[in-house]
Amino acid sequence: MNIFYKFTCSLYMLLLIYSCASYSTQDNELPIVLSKSEQALTSLAESISLTENSDLLNAYNNLEKISKELFPALEKCNQKYRLTPAYMITLREAQKTLEHLHKDFNTMSDKAFLMEAIYLDYDAKLQSIRSSDKSDANTKIKVVVDSNEDEGYFVFGKLSYEQELDIKRFRFNKPTHNATQDFVPGYYLFWLEKEDRVGEPELHLIMSSGTELEKQLVLKTPK
Repeated sequence: MNIFYKFTCSLYMLLLIYSCASYSTQDNELPIVLSKSEQALTSLAESISLTENSDLLNAYNNLEKISKELFPALEKCNQKYRLTPAYMITLREAQKTLEHLHKDFNTMSDKAFLMEAIYLDYDAKLQSIRSSDKSDANTKIKVVVDSNEDEGYFVFGKLSYEQELDIKRFRFNKPTHNATQDFVPGYYLFWLEKEDRVGEPELHLIMSSGTELEKQLVLKTPK
């Protein structure tokens, strides 16, 4: 009995240590992503200040301000409710876009759009946190997609700041008019496809008001 008891206790302790270590490793990702994002913003500020471009300066100032509000809120949320992998994907891609902006600043033509897109994405996340009863960042919004006329179109999507990338990050499981999928708050591009007909990507802000957790979209039918 003593041997069995000791074996059981040892096994339990090993499982506990492993689970804690696993959580700790995954939990460290958020501080790294936020730190890299802050570094990219700081580096970006130097390049923007040299341009004396008021549009870029305004876009940057808005982005910097919202990041200083969102990042601490995310850290608090992550301590209570670990951010989901889907949520972390959006934060990582925003970080990569900011780093890309800094690295290729002189050759990029859509700098203002990208900063505005990330700002709106961050703002959607912050407002959704503030509207949550538990201040939980992991609120999911059900996105329902329809088309103006015909049904049977497949729905695709990507993050707003991936506008120039030829990727399909999201694909709804069902075609219109029954297309639904859960999304974390943010700023997205959605479009319809059917055979050789491809619609223009449309920008949509997906966020939670605290009471409404469903967003209905009517996307334009490809010509």
